[in-house]
Amino acid sequence: MKLSVAMIVKNEEVMLGACIASVKDADEIIICDTGSVDKTLEVIEKLKETYPQIKSYVDYVWNDNFAEARNHAVSKCTGDWILTIDADDTLEEGGIQKMRDIVEKYPKELCFGVHYKAVSGANSHKIPVLYKNCKKVFWKSAIHNHLNTASNYDVGTVINFGYSPAHKLDPKRAFRILKKEVEANRTASRNMYYLAREYSYQRDWIQCLYWADEHLKYGKWALELADAQLLKARSLWNLQRGEEARDACLQAIKINANFREAILFMANMSGQVNKEHWIWMAEVADNSKLLFTRDRVEQPASYYEKVYKANPEGAHKRYASIYADVGSIVGKRTMLDIGCGQGKLSEYTKHYDGFDMAANPYQVADIYTHDYGDYDVYVLLEVLEHLVRDLDVLGKVPVGKEVVFSVPSFDDPAHVRMFTENIVKWRYKDLVKLTSVTRFNTSKDNVWKKDLPASPSYILLCRGQRI
Repeated sequence: MKLSVAMIVKNEEVMLGACIASVKDADEIIICDTGSVDKTLEVIEKLKETYPQIKSYVDYVWNDNFAEARNHAVSKCTGDWILTIDADDTLEEGGIQKMRDIVEKYPKELCFGVHYKAVSGANSHKIPVLYKNCKKVFWKSAIHNHLNTASNYDVGTVINFGYSPAHKLDPKRAFRILKKEVEANRTASRNMYYLAREYSYQRDWIQCLYWADEHLKYGKWALELADAQLLKARSLWNLQRGEEARDACLQAIKINANFREAILFMANMSGQVNKEHWIWMAEVADNSKLLFTRDRVEQPASYYEKVYKANPEGAHKRYASIYADVGSIVGKRTMLDIGCGQGKLSEYTKHYDGFDMAANPYQVADIYTHDYGDYDVYVLLEVLEHLVRDLDVLGKVPVGKEVVFSVPSFDDPAHVRMFTENIVKWRYKDLVKLTSVTRFNTSKDNVWKKDLPASPSYILLCRGQRI
């Protein structure tokens, strides 16, 4: 079986080398350039010295139509099977062999799905990109293009996708093509969904709502419908139409009860009693059968460094009251501040030691590997909600020692979970015997303080003994 790789590229001098290296075991690599103005063509010629199976073409004029361009690349392929891949993608080691194996196992199939996973680790989805070289199979749609047939089996390999710097040269390309496609066909529900998503990126909630509704009139695919309902809910919520937003979010959950992102959004829109139940539900939701699986991942140290740099005193000001409480708890005892946020807590204690998630040589991973040593008190402020393996971190604290930690009730891009007092007790019941939980509500000047009226968003300062 001869396997071809088909690529369309434009201004990909930075990304192309890694992609080609990942598919080097293919019999043929077809690269169609669609108008590069950087050094992409020079890079291709250099790559041919290492990978003689590369054949390049410059005979296609870009027409704002990805399917047309991909079908042009396919027309150059001589293999029995074709893998389509983008320059900012890399196939995992051994992926080509897995493709050969599955084609041999199911020779009558027309195409196979491949698991796409974001380099960031947050998003994943499956797309049929391995397909038979025949007239029955071709690419459709000018943007967010796809094959005209569905896959019955997956290859069992991963393509890691990133973000090419070339996108910055034409940042409105997807938006431009989608608008043109929707105007040409006002019943093309898939394009309407993606246009709504583009408007959500721009935070144009009125247009996002309009196109989400348009999609819902014509859409039939459950995975897209669930995502469109969540887009609608977010639009309505930002337009201060809360009851309608909750109704739309419920529709998303009705379609897929494992839609964790929708469940957490419902929690954010709910009163205190219902909120807790939604968070419980989110804890067991597994994000299965979604159009795009957007799992929460730990942010790298660079994320926190950026936050600190943008507002170096902001977190300190917000947490001053909590820091003061922690200082009074620790007193003159020794303490280790884990993931300390630039060490601001040192101003409130006498015997201080700590290491950070950012802003110094330590990284997030050090929280898992650092030697916690022997201290009287171990403090974790704004840490556990950022970690996938929070139980492992608490488990590193020596048994019998006092633990002080804070957890939030609200959602955030860097949070992997939300908390209420009951959820704190449930999640950490096997590691910490809680002695007190103090609620800090948010004030009008956006500072956490206790002894304020209950606010929808709050921080819980928890104190207990490691068991």
